[in-house]
Amino acid sequence: MIKRWLAYKKDYSIVDELIEELNISEVLARVLINRNIETVEDAEIFLNPCLDELEDPCLMKGMDLAVERIKNAIICGEKICIYGDYDVDGITSVSMLYTVLKRIGGNVSYYIPNRLDEGYGLNRQAIEQMIGQEIQLIITVDCGIRSIDEVEFVNSAGRDIIITDHHECGEIIPDAYSVINPNQKNCSYPFKCLAGAGVAFKLSCALAHGFQINELHEDIIDLAALGTVADVVSLLGENRIIVKNGLEKIKTLPNIGIKALIDVCGIDVNNINTYHLGYLLAPRLNAAGRLGDPAIGVKLLTATDEEYAYKIAEELNNLNSLRQAIENDILAFASEEAEKQNDIKHGKVMVISGENWHIGVIGIVASRLVEKFGLPVVLISMDGSIGRGSARSVAGFNLYEAMNKCSSLFEKFGGHEMAAGLTIKKENIKRFRELINQAAVEMLEGRELIQEIYVDYKIDDIDSLPELIEQMNALQPFGEGNPMPLFVFRRLLVKDIKLVGNGKHLSIYLNDGSNSIKGIGFNIGFMINSIEVNQKIDIICSVEKNVWNGIESVQLNIKDLKKTK
Repeated sequence: MIKRWLAYKKDYSIVDELIEELNISEVLARVLINRNIETVEDAEIFLNPCLDELEDPCLMKGMDLAVERIKNAIICGEKICIYGDYDVDGITSVSMLYTVLKRIGGNVSYYIPNRLDEGYGLNRQAIEQMIGQEIQLIITVDCGIRSIDEVEFVNSAGRDIIITDHHECGEIIPDAYSVINPNQKNCSYPFKCLAGAGVAFKLSCALAHGFQINELHEDIIDLAALGTVADVVSLLGENRIIVKNGLEKIKTLPNIGIKALIDVCGIDVNNINTYHLGYLLAPRLNAAGRLGDPAIGVKLLTATDEEYAYKIAEELNNLNSLRQAIENDILAFASEEAEKQNDIKHGKVMVISGENWHIGVIGIVASRLVEKFGLPVVLISMDGSIGRGSARSVAGFNLYEAMNKCSSLFEKFGGHEMAAGLTIKKENIKRFRELINQAAVEMLEGRELIQEIYVDYKIDDIDSLPELIEQMNALQPFGEGNPMPLFVFRRLLVKDIKLVGNGKHLSIYLNDGSNSIKGIGFNIGFMINSIEVNQKIDIICSVEKNVWNGIESVQLNIKDLKKTK
């Protein structure tokens, strides 16, 4: 897959001012500008995010009303149920609010729907169950903003519901007792990019303040950080403050459940970062929702006994191993079919179906195929005559728009520009493949779908790397909106190359003429056929500290490579 290497096009006229005022290097100044930080004041806040910079949660529309209703429920001993989504954002949100409400004396329980049987969001069957349990107040986290009918059903039963969510609002807002969502109209809260966990954190802070337990937000900020990273929201503004401080808490006094999961993963807690949260902890929590009972994750994150927490962490680790095995089996089959479609230049969008694929993992597999082929992918799991699918796109191609042109073929579908889900009859799949590729041709108007990689700066030699790592550490935590800086490193001699990780990853030793260094290319093992030992190559990479068996070394994390011209 060809990728286009690009430099940022920014105004670097304030580089000297940033260097002088902040006492930082030119490289760090340039990377800050590449992240759209263009004043000394903004750079200072970015480099030193502190909890004092968080906005007052009561600026959020509906917050005061929600806090007052919850306080009354606690005073009157009413039963409260927290209803959350089954992903990590939802699980951490439920865990936070449950912890806070228990701490302030609430009679509280929680409910998380089953991904396979109930699907996303509020559903009537679950509401009926809660009503049967004499729940008087339902609080949603990370869902509910489009549940118009379900909220009306709650109201008709004489119960109250508070919606907390972060997803985009529709034209009609549910008629809940209170709606807390920074994206709703007339909400004056200045930061609009909170994850569901961020909104739940804000409600928790408001409750803690209302009950005069002012240190409580510091006890749950690690949960907020985990949910924020897992939901892949922008790690700028308040999200950066939450994650930065949440990581610090994990290093010093982590949540018992998080600590158990860290130990099971074999992570050095002193060096934990957003990669570990997003790619090691989050998949294990998500595995419960994909293959089992998502409530297991809440049990872990609300555990008060270490032995019990470790037992659950082991269970989640085993579920994740099972998830990986299932995923790899589907990936192997789907990759073969994708190769066929790619070889015959079938079109711009790959549509691949298989019998009885586990629907909890096909979205992950679709993402892996997009990464490999650089094309939008739709994976469909067939169960008899009906298929359920997950679709993933690439930058520059509006998948939802393309699928909308084929909507007459679906039983159901929904999503956004980069991801979507669908239900389709088996007899319509062939026609769907034809139509979505026709739509793609029309939409692209002759453009090729080529993945673009933006490069922050260049590396001149291996000797400079330890200092470069220290400079870039000031930018952590990395994530959406603040990606790990990427550098171009040219004319490196390939000394050795091999496949690792069952052929998925590329391990390579490179020499700059004076020194050698190891590089690792995750999920680009297929590129081994494009390079040879004793050949010179250019690479795009991030620079990382690798810790193995207590030994630290510098490592290049290779994102792309090509032969030197």
